[in-house]
Amino acid sequence: MKLKTGVIVGIVAGLLAVVGFWAGRPSRPPAASAATGVTLPPPPPPNADGISLERDHTAVFQRAFWRRPTPADRILHAERRDWQVAGTGVEKWQWFIAVQPGPAFRDWLLKDNPFDLVPVPADAPLAPLSAPPNWFPPAAELMGFTRYRNREGRYQVFHDAAQNRLFATDEGGGFAAARK
Repeated sequence: MKLKTGVIVGIVAGLLAVVGFWAGRPSRPPAASAATGVTLPPPPPPNADGISLERDHTAVFQRAFWRRPTPADRILHAERRDWQVAGTGVEKWQWFIAVQPGPAFRDWLLKDNPFDLVPVPADAPLAPLSAPPNWFPPAAELMGFTRYRNREGRYQVFHDAAQNRLFATDEGGGFAAARK
């Protein structure tokens, strides 16, 4: 049975539309389960330059991974920056974190893969990091770790298996201020 050219073109166009919709969908953080019950704390007030700096390890961990750390997860360093615009909310945000993960968290992040991370080839150049804190490893050291990133390339995870450390970072555009 011969199919007409119009039917074939229609089928191909439909398939391309579905693939395009799926590939272009925004990445979303995993839904907080009732078990984790994550409620994100409000960011600290901004400084004179409109930047709020959060260094509370647990708060940064929760904003970065949308879950609470367990006693098995040792947060070594953490920092979140929010560039705020008075009355409109956050214009830009960025975070960096260093963790010695417990086995459950490491497996959740790298095997369950809730952020749709993909491995980065060892010979691939390192995506530029925008003003990392001084405790974040330099590029030469990061190149020696197993690297992962999300589809957009901003959410990056660096796994130092030898010392059981994870370094991660992400940045993005703002969000509206909460309604009162």
